[in-house]
Amino acid sequence: MRNMNRTALRLALALLCLAGAGPVWSQTESDPATAVPQVQNPRRIAEGPNGQVLVTDRRYGTVVAVDRNSLEPVWSAPLPQEGAPFGLAVMKRLVFVGNTSTKNVEVYRIQGSGGPDTTLRFAHNLGKIPTGAIGPFENPIGIAADTNEKLVFVLDGAAKRIEVYKPNGSIQFGFEPRDSEGVLLSPVSLAVDELRREILVGDYGNPAPYWAGCSFCAAAAPARILIYDYGGELLFEIRGDGTTHWSTWFARVQGMAASTDGRIFAADPLGGRILVFDRYSGALLEELGTQGSEEGQLMLPLDVWLDRETGDLFVSNNRGARRVEVLRDAGGQQ
Repeated sequence: MRNMNRTALRLALALLCLAGAGPVWSQTESDPATAVPQVQNPRRIAEGPNGQVLVTDRRYGTVVAVDRNSLEPVWSAPLPQEGAPFGLAVMKRLVFVGNTSTKNVEVYRIQGSGGPDTTLRFAHNLGKIPTGAIGPFENPIGIAADTNEKLVFVLDGAAKRIEVYKPNGSIQFGFEPRDSEGVLLSPVSLAVDELRREILVGDYGNPAPYWAGCSFCAAAAPARILIYDYGGELLFEIRGDGTTHWSTWFARVQGMAASTDGRIFAADPLGGRILVFDRYSGALLEELGTQGSEEGQLMLPLDVWLDRETGDLFVSNNRGARRVEVLRDAGGQQ
């Protein structure tokens, strides 16, 4: 019973930190700048150069590169600006990091061969905020890049706002996303579908029932996946209470990715699984992965990146093995 209580407490503390709240994990191991690269508290994941994927590691305040084949960390770069990295996007050799301590989206250039000597060199802040100044974002937990349009999308989870920038830091426009009833409750994740020019937002909704203390009542507002065009107009809403499609039930979603054939892959941290939705009907097509703490299993997955060429789906696994996992060919054409 005591072990079960400890496990429940750890899970509760982890969930408090999912949206960027809470302190950075204390560092107990050696300095990550000189230690063997490792992943300890991965949050967001994105495609990197040199056959690698990149993840933000909240514990060490680093960006870590992981080899796509071996899944072993190759290099780890502490942020020169320090702080608490969360949101992440990559455009060629530019890395965009949402720093919840400095409240900036910081832009770094990858320096080095892609091996252990690789570092990040600070270039500028989005919005052209001066170096060292506190930025305009309350909680920049979601970042996505459209490399074709050369646009960077930033979700401020606390301000409930999306802003769009050019890589040089100049702002293009911003909007406050809303659902079909004109509200947005608790946005926690952001992705873009470059092919359809769409923005995906994961919203936790409001899990509290209408009547306080009612253990069997439905949520006051269900979790949702909201789909907008690049101008901010709501196109479609996938609700987790079965009202969009009878098969679709979920309580939480985190990071997402879209396939070319109209599927949406979403990390379900509480279920230890990846949910696959049909973009057009909202139907839950399948569930991927098995819950557990062993390598190859998922425990509190927070983000996904889909390699559209191979169909491999990479997952930032925040508990258990604390590493990047991969579901080979899970996102291949159906």
